Amino acid sequence: MHMSIETALDLAGGLLEPAHAEFWETHISTCTTCMQDMADWRNLGINLKRSHLENAPSKDLERAFDIFARSSTAASKMRQVLAGIIFDSFQQPAFAGARGGAAASRQVVLRAEEFDIHVKIWGERHRRQLLGQMLSRSGDAFQGVAHFHLLRNGERLDSTSMDDMGEFHFTDIPEGDLSLQIDLPNMTVIGALKTGKV
Repeated sequence: MHMSIETALDLAGGLLEPAHAEFWETHISTCTTCMQDMADWRNLGINLKRSHLENAPSKDLERAFDIFARSSTAASKMRQVLAGIIFDSFQQPAFAGARGGAAASRQVVLRAEEFDIHVKIWGERHRRQLLGQMLSRSGDAFQGVAHFHLLRNGERLDSTSMDDMGEFHFTDIPEGDLSLQIDLPNMTVIGALKTGKV
C-alpha cells in the first residue's frame, strides 16, 4: 500500500488528524517509494512559498471570480438550441387537393426539442408578412413566455411576443437569409429562414 497524492498533500500541509499523520509518518519511514514521493511534495511546497512569489492583487482576483461566477450562472440558466426545418413548401411539392397555391404563400415548419414552430410567409415583395405559431408536440398548448426576434446576419430587425394561442406576427419582411430567434425562460432557439421570393 502506498500513500495517495491527496494524503501526501494533506500530510505536507498539516491537514491530517494526528492519528492518521502518525500512521503515515511511520509508513514513510519504512517505504522508500512513499518516502521519495513525500520528499518531492514537500520540496514543491517549499518552492511555492518562496519570498519572490507574490499573490495576484485582490482586485484582479475578485474580477476573475466574478467573471467565472457570471459565466457559469448564465450557462446553467440558458441553453441555445438550433431549430431544424422539417417542412418547406418551396422544397416539397404540394399534394393534390392542398389548399392555397404554391405561389400564394410559403409554409415552413421548424422543430426544436419538444415543440414545432409553424411559419407562413406571404405578400408582395416590399410588403411581406410572417405569421407563426409555436406548438407543443405533446398536444398541450404552449405554456410560458416567449419573445420572438427576426434577425438578418445576426442583427435584430424586429421583435414581438406571442399571444395566448402561441401566435406571433412580423410585417415588412425583407428578402434574403433571415433567422428567427425565440427567447424562452430556459433556452434560446435559433432557426434559419431563407425567405427567397414568395
